[in-house]
Order: sequence, then structure tokens, then C-alpha cells
Amino acid sequence: MKLNHILAIAAVFAATTAFGAIRAATPAAWDGKPDSWQMKRHAEKMRQAAAGGVKVVFIGDSITNGWEQKGRGPEQLKKYFSEGDWKMFNLGYSADRTEHVLWRLDNGELDGYEAKCILLMIGTNNAGHFQRFADEPPADTILGIREILRRIRAKQPKAKVVLTAIFPRGAGENDQYRLRSDVVNREVRKFCDGKSVFWCDFSDRFLDERGDTKWIMKDRLHPGPQGYEIWYEEVRPYIAYALSDGKLPRPENRFSKVKTAAEKAEAGLPETVCPVTRVGTALSGKGAWWLDRLLRKRNQIVASKGEIDVVFLGDSITHNWERQGRAQLAQLAKTYSILDIGYGGDRTQHVIWRCQNGELDGYRAKCVMMMIGTNNAYPRNDPKDVVKGIRRILDVIAEKQPQAKVLLLPIFVRGEGPQNVQRKANDEVNAAIKAFADGEKVIWVDFNAKYLDAKGDTKWIMPDRVHPNAAGYKIWAEAVLPHFKAICGK
Repeated sequence: MKLNHILAIAAVFAATTAFGAIRAATPAAWDGKPDSWQMKRHAEKMRQAAAGGVKVVFIGDSITNGWEQKGRGPEQLKKYFSEGDWKMFNLGYSADRTEHVLWRLDNGELDGYEAKCILLMIGTNNAGHFQRFADEPPADTILGIREILRRIRAKQPKAKVVLTAIFPRGAGENDQYRLRSDVVNREVRKFCDGKSVFWCDFSDRFLDERGDTKWIMKDRLHPGPQGYEIWYEEVRPYIAYALSDGKLPRPENRFSKVKTAAEKAEAGLPETVCPVTRVGTALSGKGAWWLDRLLRKRNQIVASKGEIDVVFLGDSITHNWERQGRAQLAQLAKTYSILDIGYGGDRTQHVIWRCQNGELDGYRAKCVMMMIGTNNAYPRNDPKDVVKGIRRILDVIAEKQPQAKVLLLPIFVRGEGPQNVQRKANDEVNAAIKAFADGEKVIWVDFNAKYLDAKGDTKWIMPDRVHPNAAGYKIWAEAVLPHFKAICGK
């Protein structure tokens, strides 16, 4: 494909996707100037790809580019990756972010040859180039890396993929950029099944006893020659396995032996307060719905231009505003801009993760309506621990959206009657969290009694005794609408 044609396609793509799509998962061709060094490097890589014979591919940013740069890894490149099947095809570009890698892969850098092993390490610039957390929360980088892995699988389905953890950066474990990368690493490693996609995290080899990297990275970001020696040693078994067409023993996923700051902080805490996702190995399809929804919601946030009236926060009961409650949601949406971030099956720990890592960033809400905890219910968790999880969510909302008022809803009644063990557990939680409402910043809104028949059963309005039907969402809408009017002023 000619360079001018590539640029024309890129311009059209940018015009149709720049608004309403997160940056990290949207292919971008740098500044698009034909004479930029990136476009010249891309043209050279396209010529090399067209020549064929590529077996080992490294994809990344300046750290990967550093295999070729003086003072970094050229000696190791010559020693280990210059001959035969081991010859490296280096697709590292300084300053690249996930969106730039996506553009390059969409525009030919994986075409024209059949690789055996593809090694990917990307993402440090998605955090490091944007000082404001809200400009590039970890959720976006995770979604961007997932898109890259999808491209690799589509274009090079036979290749073994080695996903390398983003290298540690900064002077210690609490460096703001390292903290973001730690969040990303913790999730993207779940994409690795240890069969076709391998995880390789050797961060422990870059850290001194204080957790600093300066001994091997003068700028605490880019390794020196010793770092490239370590890199080669760690990935060599995966490359050798791939080049052997499976004849060598399959190496296991490699995990760092050093705990992150977050892992240390969570030690001994109940699961209800420790942020966690539901990310799995599936990159697409039914098993990837949780990340697909996260992408849609992050895209909606981008499209909001920073202003959202009301956030609906919760689990499947909140998620179902888009299903059984869609008529009521459509009516409310005539007046209010609404972000529904309810996810079926979520528990307090999942909501905490989403709130910390992207879904409360990039906009200013007027009102957050929250109901969560039924999936934490007995026998899974002690009600007291569920209360702690809800308290933690309220704290994150106060930190991320300090101007917003919170409508705190009790967990909906569930089960056949008052003696149902899950209902009793939820009642215990509700009795405790009611004290979190001060009537000003946090407002208690309880309409549970309207869901009960004369026997205390809910089946008349919740066919499965958990999820309301359309009539249930009408009751819900009528109960919260006066608060929306008062808080949003419309």
C-alpha cells in the first residue's frame, strides 16, 4: 500500500472515530506527516516485511526500539538476534502508545510473512505521557492492549505470543506511573493462557532492595545494556519453544517475585474492599463481555464532553435499566444525560476497581445513584464485610466526583419472604449502610416496601425474586425522579 494512500485512510479513520472513542484503543498515525521520522521508519519496516522470512518480532515503544540504540541494547541485538530464524524484526518506535501500535498493525507491519514468535511490551507511554490520571486511566490501556492482541491473533494466528509486563519505572513502588502500570499488568496477564499467549514478567530483576530501578535504568525508564541481557535471558525459552514448533518443552508463564504496592496493601483485607476485575483469557466473544461493556462505557464518557447528569452504579439490577427498564430509561434520558455502569454479576470489589480505574474519570457528574451488594450476599461474605465494601465505594466516589451528590439505595429485597437467608443478610447490610447517609452529600432513598406483596414476597414484581420487571423499574423511576430534579435542577 502506498504511503499517501495509507495517510488518506488514516485521515478518514481519525475523522470518524476521534469523537466518542477512547484514545488507547483507537488507531492513530502520530501527526500524520509523511516526512516524520515515524512514517519513514514505518516505510522501512514495510519494505522489510515485504521481503518475508521474518520469524521473531518485537513490538513496542522506545524500550523495544532501544535494542538498536547506542548505549542500550545493540550489542545484545548483534549477539542474540542477528542471524537465522532468531533475527529480530524490531517494531519498536520511541514514544509509541497502544493507539500507534494499532495503526501500525492495521497498516501492514504484520503482513507478508509468517512469524513464529511475537513479543509485545507496550503501555508505559499511555500512563507516562498524561500526568492527569483522568486523561488516560488504566482501564483504557488495558483495552488498548487487548485490541493489539486481537490484531496479532487475526494477522498471525500461528505465532506464539509473549506478552511482557510493562517494565517498572520510577524510584520506588509508589511512583505514580509505576502504580498505573502495575494495575495494567495485573489485568493483561489474564489474557495469557500459557499455550498460545504467554506472560513474561521479570520486573523483580530490575529492582534493587528499595524497589528502585536507577541501578539498571539511568533515567528510571530505559534499561542499559545489562537490562537487555536480562530481557534476552528471560524471553529466550519462549522464543526457542516457538521456533521449535512445539518440540521443546513448553515454558510456563513467568511472574515477578516482587509484590506490588497494591498487593501489599490488600494483604489480609476482606475481598469485598479489594479492587478486582472479571477479566479472563478470552479476547473476544461471549467470555469478553465485561471488557466489551467497559469499552462502551469509556467511549460514552469520551462522547459526553465531560458532562454527565446522573450515573447509575451497580450490578445486574442496575444493568437491567437497559433491558427491563429501557422504557423508563428512555423517558429519563429525554431530560438527563445518563451513564449506566451497572454490570451483571458484579460485586463490591468489581465496582471499586471500575470506579478507581476509569469509569468515574473524565467527566463531572451531578448525581450518582448507587445500589450494590446483593451478589456479595450470604454465604459468600459476612454482611459486615459487605458494608466495608460499600463504604469504600462511597469513599472513591467522594474522591473522584467530589461535586456529586449520591443517592444511596438499600440492596433490594430478595427471596420468597422475610426469613430468606440472603434477604436477612441484605437487611443487615442495609441497616448498617443507612448510617452512611447524611442527607446532604449522601441521600438515603428506600422504596423496598413497594416491592413487597401482603405476604412479604417479591415474585409479583421480581419473577426470579431478584430482578425487577418493567413495573419494578417504573416504581424505581418514580422514587428517584424527585431527587434527580432537585439535584440536577431540571
